[in-house]
Amino acid sequence: MSVAEKNLPEEVRQSVDEAWPLFVDFLKKKDARVTQARKIVLTQVFSRHDHFCADDLAAQLSSGMNHVSRGTVYRTLALMEEAGLVRVIRDTDVHAHYEHTFNHPHHEHMICDSCGQFIEFTDDSIMELIAQACKRIDFKERTHRIVVFGTCASCSEKNA
Repeated sequence: MSVAEKNLPEEVRQSVDEAWPLFVDFLKKKDARVTQARKIVLTQVFSRHDHFCADDLAAQLSSGMNHVSRGTVYRTLALMEEAGLVRVIRDTDVHAHYEHTFNHPHHEHMICDSCGQFIEFTDDSIMELIAQACKRIDFKERTHRIVVFGTCASCSEKNA
């Protein structure tokens, strides 16, 4: 365990310890290299609890003890998405934002057009409607994303 990993909160360290072997297996099946740089990216992703852009993560990792190249960040995020460890959410400008999904319950998003805030929500009735629609046409769902665009309460008050 690196010095940086020792300083992580326990829940982050535990998630990394559980997810890393799964990611390694995924990488090996794809004949992709298993590297310390990829572990650093995975660790930093799991340390974040926001909806971040790849550029922000690349900037965070651009210098210091855990330096990782911009290209490695982008390639690792793409592999993590394919492995089901992160999810991509696109805003109205089609910017890709990421969030880690490992050990997190499925949820949907609302994005404020004014301030860009991401609001997470769950709704069992929406999940049930999706399940019913899939069953009706014998469709095997792998995943889904619902993003609702509009104006948050704060921005609505400011514009009132």
